Amino acid sequence: MIYLFTWNSEFLVKQKVQNWKKQFVSKYGDFNLLHIKNFDTVDNNFLTLNITSTSFLSEKKLVIIDIDAPTKKTESETWETEDDSSNSKLDYLTSLFDKIPDDNILLISAVNPDKRTKFYKAITKIAKIEELNVKDNNDIYWVINKNFDKKISREAIETLINYKSWNLSKIMSEIEKLLITFEYINKKEIVENIVPELEESIFQLIDDILNKNIVEATKKMNIILNDVNVYAFYNNLLANLRTSMYISHLKNLWQSTTNISEALNLGNKTFLITKNYKINNNELKRFYIRLLNLDKKMKSGKLMWTEESDFKYELENELIKIISR
Repeated sequence: MIYLFTWNSEFLVKQKVQNWKKQFVSKYGDFNLLHIKNFDTVDNNFLTLNITSTSFLSEKKLVIIDIDAPTKKTESETWETEDDSSNSKLDYLTSLFDKIPDDNILLISAVNPDKRTKFYKAITKIAKIEELNVKDNNDIYWVINKNFDKKISREAIETLINYKSWNLSKIMSEIEKLLITFEYINKKEIVENIVPELEESIFQLIDDILNKNIVEATKKMNIILNDVNVYAFYNNLLANLRTSMYISHLKNLWQSTTNISEALNLGNKTFLITKNYKINNNELKRFYIRLLNLDKKMKSGKLMWTEESDFKYELENELIKIISR
């Protein structure tokens, strides 16, 4: 039998795999259990031997394979498109499917797979699929509450979700660490002990910018720049502002929330569409363009200064212009 545990929650996929391992070991022992975590480096002969051979002195055999989807697609990466070479490792794995003995279980875990690939299309025809998905804050809250019932407040969960940019694996890890010290976690424990992700810090900063609260925005920028290179900060700021600008533009065109969310692939950030700000669409566009021009000037040597502190000064000037025009 072949199983596929998949979709967007790395934490839930890993948790499901661990539960299966524990249940298998408790019933059959660990001798006939193999977990392949580095699929790309495994020899094809090793795959064949372990997937197609029967169990030893046991009723069942379990082979688990973790397959990582690449963050950037290239022809040489694991998840190949339908037109790619038929000599890939995934194609070889697919060729073994019909050779699996009845008493063998092949469990494949794959987070965020590309549904267009040959491999995904092949495995969905024969495998039992379980999708482990997190769509929004309510889903994340439900998972946390289920795992840490009566150990953390709702306010603390909501704060941690924002601090860790909706990354469930990081959220669960932080809670486990805090519970070593605290019997119960309130928002206070989160604020005093957890450092927000760069994305969340910039999200708060952008909130101030869009509300023309430039004094607070400048303070937050200075705090972030104590730990982050100014150019890394600048690129992250641009990326997040671009999303805000597109949302503003589409709202200006009277697009529905659903259309905007789908067009921009916002996922659990759909709530951004319903937020209202003091800055108008044209002001936001002008600010974004001025920030882009800073990059052009820097690369063409037209900025007066080149030190990080000087580039920070240019950013502060652009923030001030939002309220001075």
